[in-house]
Amino acid sequence: MTMAASDSADAIGEVYIAAKASGPAFEPDDLAFFAEAMRQRAGIILPDTKAALVFRRLAPRVRELGLASFAAYRQRLSNPEDAEWDRVVGQLTTNHSRFFREVHHFKLLSEHLSELMAPGNARVRLWSAACAAGQEPYSMAILLSHLRAKHPVTDARILATDIDRSILVQAEQARYTPEDIGRLPRFARPFVRREADGFSTVAEAPRELVSFKHHNLIGSDWPMRGPFDAIFCRNVLIYLSRADQERVIARLAGLLKVGGLLCLGHSEVARGARLPIRRIDVPSSYVRI
Repeated sequence: MTMAASDSADAIGEVYIAAKASGPAFEPDDLAFFAEAMRQRAGIILPDTKAALVFRRLAPRVRELGLASFAAYRQRLSNPEDAEWDRVVGQLTTNHSRFFREVHHFKLLSEHLSELMAPGNARVRLWSAACAAGQEPYSMAILLSHLRAKHPVTDARILATDIDRSILVQAEQARYTPEDIGRLPRFARPFVRREADGFSTVAEAPRELVSFKHHNLIGSDWPMRGPFDAIFCRNVLIYLSRADQERVIARLAGLLKVGGLLCLGHSEVARGARLPIRRIDVPSSYVRI
């Protein structure tokens, strides 16, 4: 065993020891169970080094159910159709985002939309895949609403999907803390309203453009037919296996209109033989050919 592997094993062992001391009991078999479940259900790879993450995110629910161990929770999950599985998937997926994240992608989208919305084109379709709490699709909607003042387009829609049903409920509320909002571009500020309780709410005009739907990117059922003018699928492929990455990219590319944009996370690359897309100068961005 290498020094790095030894250090990792020690860190994992500490998680199991701490769990025995504070409860609920957490064993290597429990980690293996949830890692395999997430691989099958969401395509997400959870290596042994994620033991602390699995324990930290699921332990509160195990305690809430009055269970003394993760083994008991596994028994609770014996029915693969149990709605409790939605909670597990939601807890073990990462839902971090912010408004206008990776601003270069939104500059690219702005240029693309300005061309699409020129006189004679009345249809715009965008998709935010893995939309988390809604910051990304609402950023798209705010940008689109801003551009519509100069280029009226009546038929504009944004599809926003995520595997986590609970985060979609939150996204539909369109309410955000100051930390969620961050520092908005000047043009976006009129589309976000500060409430008396300190939260901010996305205005009605951009909200009406967005439809939230549950969707599993590695599932066989892709009900959307496209074609889309742009798809953002950012910071989700890094959690998938290489094979799943290639399958997802191929399906996304196939739903793009010729000339449409595909934007990935900053550390993600579109891989796969004979994909109908080419990389462009903007980081992690591709165009359908």
